[in-house]
Amino acid sequence: MTDYNFSDISTHVADPTRLAALRAVALLDTPAEEAFDRLTRLATQFVDAPVSLVTLVDADRQFFKSCLGLPEPWQSRRETPLSHSFCQYNRIAKQPLLIEDARLHPFFKDNPAIKDLHVIAYLGIPLATVDGYILGSFCVIDCKPRKWTQAQVAMIEDLAASVMTEIQLRSEIRTRTVAEKRMQEKHEELCRAHRDLKRETEERLSTAEQLRQMDQMLIQQGRLAAMGEMISNIAHQWRQPLNVLALLAQDLPMTYRLGELDEGYLDDKVRRMMEAITQMSRTIDNFRNFFSPGQEKIRFRVLDTVQKTVSLVDTSLRELNIDIAVSALADPMIDGYPSDYSQVLLNILINARDVFVARKIEGPTIRIEVREEDGRSVVTLLDNAGGIPTEIADKIFDPYFTTKGPQATGIGLYMAKMIIERNMGGSLTAANVDGGARFRVQV
Repeated sequence: MTDYNFSDISTHVADPTRLAALRAVALLDTPAEEAFDRLTRLATQFVDAPVSLVTLVDADRQFFKSCLGLPEPWQSRRETPLSHSFCQYNRIAKQPLLIEDARLHPFFKDNPAIKDLHVIAYLGIPLATVDGYILGSFCVIDCKPRKWTQAQVAMIEDLAASVMTEIQLRSEIRTRTVAEKRMQEKHEELCRAHRDLKRETEERLSTAEQLRQMDQMLIQQGRLAAMGEMISNIAHQWRQPLNVLALLAQDLPMTYRLGELDEGYLDDKVRRMMEAITQMSRTIDNFRNFFSPGQEKIRFRVLDTVQKTVSLVDTSLRELNIDIAVSALADPMIDGYPSDYSQVLLNILINARDVFVARKIEGPTIRIEVREEDGRSVVTLLDNAGGIPTEIADKIFDPYFTTKGPQATGIGLYMAKMIIERNMGGSLTAANVDGGARFRVQV
C-alpha cells in the first residue's frame, strides 16, 4: 500500500519490546496445531489462493506456526531467513499489506522469495497484541498476479483476528498454569511456616492452658493448610468453564461473518455461556462457605455438608482417576460447626488421595455413606488404598505424625479428631477393612 514505509525495517524487527512480546506467547519452534492449520485452510478456500501462512517474525528469521502450500524444502523447514520475508513489513496494526505483482513492485522486485517461494501476489494482515506489538502476519500468497478485493481483505482480517484469539487463549492458559504453580509454592511455604511454628510451640507450651492454646493454634494451622489445598482446587474447578467461555466467545465473530448467527444458534451459545458462569458462581459460594467458620453452633444437615465438601475436591480427584461417590440411607441433622465438620471430611479425603498417589493404586475409589444410628449421624468414608499399616495404626491421630515426608504438617487427622470429639461431642475412628481403610465419623 502507498502509505507503507518500507525503510529502516530492521529497527522494527529488532525492537526489544516487540521481541519480548513474541517470546511471551511461547509459539516459536512449536509443532503445527490444528487450530491454526484450520484457519490457513479456510483462508485458501475463501480467497482461492494456493498458499496461506501464520508467520511469526523473529530477530533473524520468520517462523511459520502454520503453513499451507509452500514449495519444498520450505514447507518442511517451516521457516525462512528474513531475506525471503514479505511478512516483516506488516508492522502497522489493522493495515493490510497488498501486493498485486511483486516482480513489478519497486521495493519487492528483487526479493528472493519471488524465485524461491513463488511469491507474486501477497495479502498480509499484521498479528497485533492488545498492547500493539506486531508478532508477525497472517497472509495469503498467489503465484500469479492478482488484484485483491475488499471482500477478500475483510475475510483475511477476520481470520487474522481468530489467529490472535488462539494465541491469546494459549497465553491465558499458560498464565493460569504459572498461577497454579505459584499457588503450590505458596502452599509449600505455608507448610514450612507450620513446621517452624510447631517447633516453637513445642518449646514454649507446657501447662494445661498452654496446651489448650496449642490446640487452637493447630486448628488455625490446619485451616491454613486446607486453604492452600482449596486454592489449588479453585484452579481445577474454574479451568473447564473458563475454556468453554473462551472458545464460545472466539466462535461468535466467525459465525457472524459467515452469516450463520441466527437466533437459535445465538440462544444456544448464550445458554452455554450462562451455564459456565453459573458453575463458576456455585464454586465461589462453596469456597466462601468453607472459609467462613461459625463462632456458634448451628443446626445443619449432614448430607448437605458432605455433598458440598465432595464438590470442592471432586474435579481434582477425578483428574487423578479417583472415583468418588456419596450414598445416603438417611438425612440426619446435627448441632455443630458445619465448616469445621467439612474440614474434617476434607482432611480424610486428602489423606486418602495422597495414599492412592503414593501407592499407585489401580482403580482407586472412595465411597461415602451417610446414615443414622440411635439418633446420631454416622458418616463412613471407605477407600480401597490397601489399608493402614499395622505398625502405625495406633499413631495416625497423633499430632505431627506423618508418613508423607518433610513437606507434610502431620496435623490433619489429629485436628479432625479434636474437632469431632472435643468440639462436637462425637467420635472419629479408623479401621482396616478388606482392601482399604474405613473412617467413621459419628456426631
